[in-house]
Amino acid sequence: MKKYTHAWIAFKAIERLESITQNDPNCEAAESLIRWFMSHKDGVINGAWYPDSLIKDNDTGHILKLTPDLAQPGNYPALNLGMQSFRLRAKSLAWTTGYKVEPKGNLPERCEALAHSVIDNLKVQQVEARGSPVAPTGNHVAQKLFMLSHYVADAHVPLHCDSRQFSGGADVHSMMEEGWEGEVIQCIAIDTPNQRFVYGTNGYPSVPNPVVYSNSYLGPVERELSARSFSDDYGDGNSNVLEYMHAVCRYSYLLSYSFIPPKFNPTNVTRANWQALPGQTVSFGDMNTAVLADAIDSVARIWLRVWRRFADWWRKQGNATLPPGF
Repeated sequence: MKKYTHAWIAFKAIERLESITQNDPNCEAAESLIRWFMSHKDGVINGAWYPDSLIKDNDTGHILKLTPDLAQPGNYPALNLGMQSFRLRAKSLAWTTGYKVEPKGNLPERCEALAHSVIDNLKVQQVEARGSPVAPTGNHVAQKLFMLSHYVADAHVPLHCDSRQFSGGADVHSMMEEGWEGEVIQCIAIDTPNQRFVYGTNGYPSVPNPVVYSNSYLGPVERELSARSFSDDYGDGNSNVLEYMHAVCRYSYLLSYSFIPPKFNPTNVTRANWQALPGQTVSFGDMNTAVLADAIDSVARIWLRVWRRFADWWRKQGNATLPPGF
């Protein structure tokens, strides 16, 4: 994904948390995270883009490539959670077969490490005296959180989990991501010189033309999210970020083979045919919606659980309320 797509996903993830009601046990953590995010939101565009612009671990931290293994049965974890990629699983021509994981990618591990880093830095921030040279600032923690959202979102991009190299040839990978980026740039008000969104009265990025937004790739995403309830669950058998992200990558792999059937590869997918390949079982539009809506929910899910773990730790220290600023 590109810069503004990542930032838009981060804002939509926070917006998802607004739906958590007062009687939900996650309410306090969700409200705290929303407040905290809103006080650091101007850094989202650049912050969530550092993995591409500065870190540049694209060949490892942004991917987990899978290859079909016909000698093994399919082994895909239960991961409903309202996710469209899960609902589309039976349409994948790779669903009934096994897979092998290519050794180079470590995207799930990258997400797990950043999740721990956010929690650890929040803890250190609370125990170090003000002005301590080793105390992380709120902006430092925000940077970690925004980077985490980048890697989580990348796991939902089908071609990040498909060992077929579609960054070569017609470069379908870039075309797909540039398509999403173009829609965000067209539909969302951006203060480009200052690298921040223009905010509406609710504090979220402004949509100058709701009709254009509704008719873009982003409109079906909005409608998909409004039709599903938000869950903080990681799915059966997944107890942490690492396990959850491995499961997400497996469903992204299935989605890739639904959109680009097994007989296709970089030599026969072209700029003219890539959106209408014979044998596709998932349309281009449905794939877009699955990728973006599921990425938004995953970022919201992981951010909330990370924040809740810090809140739980804080209470175990004997504190009745969250720290000032939270």
